[in-house]
Amino acid sequence: MAFRCPQCNTCNSLQIELAIDLPPDRTSEELSLQVVSCGACGFRSLAVCDVGRGDCPESESWKHIGYWVRPDAVESVSMAIRSCPEPRNPRCPSVAHTSLGKKDLRGEWSGLLEMERGHTFAMRLFIGQS
Repeated sequence: MAFRCPQCNTCNSLQIELAIDLPPDRTSEELSLQVVSCGACGFRSLAVCDVGRGDCPESESWKHIGYWVRPDAVESVSMAIRSCPEPRNPRCPSVAHTSLGKKDLRGEWSGLLEMERGHTFAMRLFIGQS
């Protein structure tokens, strides 16, 4: 699956390089923290795919948002994901899952402070011609 790069605006160049599926929280059925990178310009950043809890199965909502973060934050998350023996298992007890999947007192995923401070961009799946 490829997306449009927010930096160089090239279609189908932004790829999910690494991902870790985190345990569900109070508001989300599924959470995936991702490292994304552009094959055209070398841009790297983080993204979150969040499948929300709906009132009924037909009302499932989701959002896929990218975050502009510092290169050291991207590398830190990359190293954590690579250290996990089962990154696609949200119930994995690894240090990576524990540290990246922290929840606040309300039972909601805390996210990453660097992500909350940065600008966001749409993870736009591009189908068709540019």
